[in-house]
Amino acid sequence: MHENEFYDDLAGALEQSWRLLEEAIDDTTSPVRTPVLISVATDGLAQGRTVVLRGINRQQRQLQIYTDVRSAKVAQLRAQPACTLVAYQPNPMMQLRLGSGAIVNHNNAITHQAWAMMPGPNRCNYLTHPDPGSISVQATDGRPAINAESVPTNDENEIAYSHFAVIVFTINQLEWLYLPRRGHRRARFSWNGVDSLKSDWLIP
Repeated sequence: MHENEFYDDLAGALEQSWRLLEEAIDDTTSPVRTPVLISVATDGLAQGRTVVLRGINRQQRQLQIYTDVRSAKVAQLRAQPACTLVAYQPNPMMQLRLGSGAIVNHNNAITHQAWAMMPGPNRCNYLTHPDPGSISVQATDGRPAINAESVPTNDENEIAYSHFAVIVFTINQLEWLYLPRRGHRRARFSWNGVDSLKSDWLIP
């Protein structure tokens, strides 16, 4: 989109935001593809980490990521589904802050469909032992002795799938920030339970 289509136009700013997210799914070079996910730990402290966007549904305002069900973020999001995703694109300088509710999918139709489409070597990422985040006496990725082309055996595939989870985020608030030299722009888009949209300009 040309800047004139969103610089002083709320509908254009929202459209630009969705386009950034949609394009990031298939563009591995897009910085928006790897936002920071911020959740709340059991001690009340915010925890942030980079994740990879794997799917989007604009109509349902949903994003997907893949993860290991044994990871700390899964326990955090099950306990407190409210979370925030923050993505930043440096050229042009644009930030998206996405207030969301998370649902962890494990061993269901959603994970089955995603697993069926996943290349064999990628499935090996879910064979780590012990659990992600465990202390190790040596530098290791925790996987069996494999290479970049390895595919799991049938038994390993079952184990890997048992560790696989798909987290679906439903966006209830999208905040857009644009930082051009001629003047910054900031807008907030909020949806309530019946999907009605409230759009507001904010002071950057």
